[in-house]
Formats: sequence, structure tokens, C-alpha cells
Amino acid sequence: MEICEIRRRRLLRLIEERAEPVILIEAVAGMGKSRLLADLAATINRPVRRGGKPPESSEGVGLWDVPTDVSPERVPRVAEGDKLVLVKRPATHLPGLDRLIAFGVVYRLPEAFLLYEIEELIAAFGDRRGMEIAQATGGWPLLVDAHATRPIDPTILTRFIAEEILAELPAGTVIQLAMMLAGRRVTGDTPPLPLARLDASGAWMIGGHDIAGPLADALAAEQSRRIGDPDLRPAIAAASAELGFVTETILDMQRAGEFEAAERLLEAEHGWYFLYFHGAIAFDAVLAGFPEEASRQSDTVALCRALQALKHGEVSLSRRLLTDRFGAETVDPAHVLAGRRHYSVDFRSFRLVMLIYEDIPLTDQLLQHAFAILADLPIEAHLLRGSIYNAILEFYLRSRRFAEADDVAERALRHYRAAGASLLAFYISLHLAIMRLMAGDAASAGERANEAERDIASLGFDSPQDGLLLKLLKGCVAYEEGNDEALILFLNRDLELFSHGEIWPTLVEFALQYGSQALSRRYSTIAARSFLDRWRVYQVQNRQFQMMIDSREVTVMQNGNRWREAADRLAQLPTQVTQAVASNARQLARLSNRDEIAIALCWLRHTVFETPTRPDLIECLAAIEANLALTARQRIGVQIWSAYVLKRQRDLTRARAQLQATFEMAARNGCVGSLSEEQVFLADLLANRRIADFLSALSEARQVLRRLRDFGLGNSGIGSRNGLSRQEAKVLMMVTEGASNKFAAKMLQISEATVKFHLGNVYRKLGCRRRKEAIAAARALGLVG
Repeated sequence: MEICEIRRRRLLRLIEERAEPVILIEAVAGMGKSRLLADLAATINRPVRRGGKPPESSEGVGLWDVPTDVSPERVPRVAEGDKLVLVKRPATHLPGLDRLIAFGVVYRLPEAFLLYEIEELIAAFGDRRGMEIAQATGGWPLLVDAHATRPIDPTILTRFIAEEILAELPAGTVIQLAMMLAGRRVTGDTPPLPLARLDASGAWMIGGHDIAGPLADALAAEQSRRIGDPDLRPAIAAASAELGFVTETILDMQRAGEFEAAERLLEAEHGWYFLYFHGAIAFDAVLAGFPEEASRQSDTVALCRALQALKHGEVSLSRRLLTDRFGAETVDPAHVLAGRRHYSVDFRSFRLVMLIYEDIPLTDQLLQHAFAILADLPIEAHLLRGSIYNAILEFYLRSRRFAEADDVAERALRHYRAAGASLLAFYISLHLAIMRLMAGDAASAGERANEAERDIASLGFDSPQDGLLLKLLKGCVAYEEGNDEALILFLNRDLELFSHGEIWPTLVEFALQYGSQALSRRYSTIAARSFLDRWRVYQVQNRQFQMMIDSREVTVMQNGNRWREAADRLAQLPTQVTQAVASNARQLARLSNRDEIAIALCWLRHTVFETPTRPDLIECLAAIEANLALTARQRIGVQIWSAYVLKRQRDLTRARAQLQATFEMAARNGCVGSLSEEQVFLADLLANRRIADFLSALSEARQVLRRLRDFGLGNSGIGSRNGLSRQEAKVLMMVTEGASNKFAAKMLQISEATVKFHLGNVYRKLGCRRRKEAIAAARALGLVG
């Protein structure tokens, strides 16, 4: 029996069995539907009407083959008892057909009906040969002829798939297929590709043919055709945006030389915010696909490349890109932000965000300009509004206006979440966690860190640099709670990658604070200073970062009992805050600049250690503690200094009360890291039995004491475990720093003879005979850093 006879008989039986008057055979090219209709016509002796007009009504069966290149007329009403067999491709629209389908008078022939069944192939070619043909072709009529199988050249197959199958598919289906071939996950059902199926290994098959290669080539050709056609391009762009395949489509457009189309799609996909929705790898790839001159011809490409430069720490390159496109006057942020008539809201917003990365003081005038931009934006402009609040957040943090900072951070977070910008929401959650740590509230910081972790987990792309930010944050939260393992591990393994990534001032302050403290406590002063020196190299061109590093280095030296060296370093810093300023209560109360406050605290700390009995010192400490620009972490340090000064001034009652209040607050907020920073003073305070016993009797304070001891803070004062008195330990520390007896006497306000007396006691207690041996012993015993 001939193979064509088999299908013909099957169709005749179906026509007789079905009650519906209309039989619809709808399939792509290569399924043999027209051939089947011609064979049927010969069998029942009926003509096939090929064209846009339906067959004339007549008794029996009407046959209508509708080609793709006509405008068909309306499907006619079929007389009772008659049948109409319709053949067409899926993309061909027949007026009136949907109505008939809705009324249930149309039977749509399943696509599988057109394939040869195994039994039919065995009947035509015999058992063995029939099975071989079934496995090789899957019954696809294109690959089966009267003699067996029809070999098709892969190039011909590629062209056939592209022109006869893919060309008729909707843009969304084409994009879904491209996503699947690229290994991307497609939500919902597998996109329909006539005849093709995915086997268990994920390979695209038609019958026994692996068509992955021809299908990939055909898809590339079809995408290129649609991208190059101005009428078809919008549908491809819209489908790419809807399905999350924008990056690949932009790259395809660039490869096809359609740079304007690629730019429009980039702009439609949030413009310079593309980075935050698709990740740095996609962002860099897209920008690499544009020619160099695109930065001077396109606002979108110029802003994207400027942001890319900022993310890589190249602020000067970012400025040049902006001046090349928008003019030299854009270097001045105030000019741009005030230029409502000359610059778009988008550009003004970008220039405001750029201030986060620049070494430019944020003034009240710039802040007013920022709020003016907000007034120009509709409430639903979530991305832009969120970014403006983000920039204002940095302004408030630098100026130590923490209540306002908290408010704008929450506003930025709401807008970013409304925009579906999880990465930007992550940055705000990160800021909020840092602010909680600055406030000495480790418990709340941990909750914000968990929010940040959920934000980054929801991204549809990898963001390893942001993963490092989260890792650092969680390490710092754990450190504040009394566990330094995670932070030390980060500093040893991940610091290099982290420091070369995107850095903004608040994050640098945060990293410098915790990193140097952890390294100093776990290892040595040298390790902490080496850490700071590396940051000094990374941020060599940024003045504000340099001052952060300098002030932090002074604190590290003080913690390593290198007080003279620290004082010399302080005196060399290019700042108006001198030791005289730090001794004036009225001036301390008025300080508001972040770096000036840090320097003033360093001077105060030095004074507390060197001359704790100075009459006006408590007044100065009270003034700086009341300064609202201090972080809670800084305030905790000041409170401990106050307790130390009160103890040295023989006011144990107030010293105990001060320490009690500080410890109880630390217990409520779950933080001990900020307390451990003041080990040099706490150890001396807790060496006093009356103070230690008093705190041990209080449940919250006892809890903090236990955690401090677990964290490595002992109860002994400086040098006391080696039998040294407080004054002997101070003399030894100054000698270790290279001080002469005369200089030590002047600094400690004692006579040279008394210095020599204390040194004699030091030599005896440490088993030394000369100065050099005492210095070596002090370092070996860990008495100095």
C-alpha cells in the first residue's frame, strides 16, 4: 500500500465520523496538508479550490486550500449534511472562522494527525524498514516520500525552519525559543514550535532529527530579519522587554548594525538604570557593543557610560563623558541642578546621584536643588524619586543628621520597591543596617541585614560585588554582637576584591571603623595600620576618604598604646580642629562635620588618657556627648571616657552610674563591639573591685561583662598583670615610642627624677637591665601594639 493512500483513508474516515460540518487542517509548511487534500480530492472526485474564495456550495464535501499570499473571503455557511475541509497555515486569518469555532461547528484536526503513525509506516515499508523510518523521521511528512526517507541538507533545513515556520510565529514565541536555546528559563509552558519537541536531555528534536543547530541558525536569521525591519522591530523589542531577554536582543541589534534601535531599547529598559535591573555583566556587554562615538551622540549611552565609570571608581572619566555630551559647564553640579530650563529631569537626577561619588562638599544649596527636582517629578516616577532620596540620604549622613537620614532612606526604599528595583532596594537596606550599627543597635542592624539578603536573593542575575557588601555587613553585625570570626575571614579573603569595587563614603567609614578595630584587636596595631595604608592607596585622590583614614589610624595607634605617636600624627593633619578646639566645650557642642568630629574625639581621647584629672574635662566630654551629630557608637566611647575620668577624679559613685547606664544600653541593643574599642579605659575601670562588683550585681551589666570577657577583654588594667603600676606602664609606653626621659616628664607632668624612678621599677619587674631590653619585653608581652 502506498504511503499517501494510508493518510487519505484516515482522513476520509474522520470526515465521515465527525459531526461538525467544518474540518480545519491547520499546520505549518512541511506537514503535507496540501498534498493530503489533493489526494483526497482525487479519491472522492472533487475539485480543490485554491485561493481566497471558498468553493461553491454543492452537495457533499467541499475542499478549500487557502494559501498565505491572498486575502481570503469569509468562511461560508455549510449546508446541512455537507462538509467543508479547510487547509491553511496558522498565521493565515480567515474571516468568520473564529465565530464558527465559538459555535462549535468546527473540528480542528490535531497536528499529530498529519504525521505518519508507526503502524502506517510498517504497512507501507515492512516491519524493519518501517520502524527505522519512524525513528528517523518521527513521521514528519517532509522527511518521508514514496521510497522511504528524504534526505535534506542542513542549510536547506535551516532556511526552511526560518522561512516556513519561524517567520509565522508571534514575536513572543520567537523570543521564548531564543531564551530556551540560550539556556534561560522560560516561565509557563514550553513555547509552541510546530513538530519540534524537547527530549529528556533537553535537545530539540523533530522525529529522530536533532535540529538544535539548524534551529539556532534559523532563529538568528529570523531575529535579524525582524530587527532589520522597522515594522517588525517594535514587536521584538516589546516581547524582549516583557520576557526579560532585553540584553540579548540589544546585542543582536548591535551585531546587525542597528545602533539606533539598540539605543531606543536600552532607553526603554530604564536607561542608565539598566545596570540595576540586569546586572553589571549585561550592562558592560551592552555598552561595549556601541561604537565609541555613541557617547557623544546619545544622552542615554553617555549617561550609561558615565555611570559605568563611576562604578569602576573613575570619577574623572565620568566627568569627561558628561562634558563631551552635555558641555563643560556640567562639571559644576550647582549649575546643572539649577538648570531646570536647560537640562532634563533625568540628567539633573543623574548629576545629583553622581555627587555621592565625588569629592565635593554637599551644601544646603545643593540640598535645596535636590528637593526642587522632586517637585518636578510625578509621584509615580519611582526610580528617579528613589534615587534623589538616595542622594539626599548621603548628604544627611555626611552632615550627621541621622533622623532626617532615616526618613529619606525609608522613602527611597518605598520607591525602589514600587519600581521593582531589588538591587537599589538592597543598597538602601544596607544603608539602614549601617545606620543601625552607627546607632549601636546590633539587633535592628541584623534585621535590616536580613532584608538586604532577601533583596539580593531576588535578583535575576549574579552580583558578586554586592554579595561582598552583604558579607561585610553581616560580619560587622556579628562583630558588634561579640563574634569576630566572620569579619576577620572577610578581611583576610575578600578585602582586595571589595576595595576595588564601588565605594561610597558611608561604606568607607563603616569598613575603616570595623576593619581596623577587628584587626587591631585580633592581631596587632601593625596589621590594622597596614589595612588602613591599603585603603590610603586605593583612595589616593579622594580627600574626604584620606581624612577618614587618618583619624582612624590615630585611634588605632592610641589603642596600641602609642599615644605620643598618635598625638604627633594628629598635630600634622590639615584640619582646623586642634587640641585647643577639643578643649573648648562650647566649640565641641557646635561641631557638625563628620571628619572634624572624628578629629576632635581623637584629641579628647588623648587628653582623657594623658591628663584625666584636668578640671574642665568632664564639661568638655558632656558637651561633645550632647552633640546630636555624634553617632551612638561614638557616644558610647565618650561615656566610657567620662566614667574613666570620674574614677580618676575619685568620684566612683558617678563613674559607676555612668558605666551602668552605658552597659544597660549595650545589653538592650545587643552590642559589645563598640565597647571593646575602649578596652584601654574599660580594663582600668573594671580593675577597680568596687566598680566590677557593682556591675556584676546588675543582670544586664553582668550579661555585657560576660560577653566582653568572651570577646577577649580581661579585667586587668594596663600592665597590671605584670605588676606595673599605672604610671609605670605609661612611662614604659612612652619610652617604647622613643620618648626621652625629659619629654616623658613633660607629658606626664612629673619630674625627670620620678621618670627615672618609674623606669627602675619597670626594669626590675620585667627582668631587664637597660632601656632597649624593656622595650623588647613590652612588645613581646603585648603591653604595646
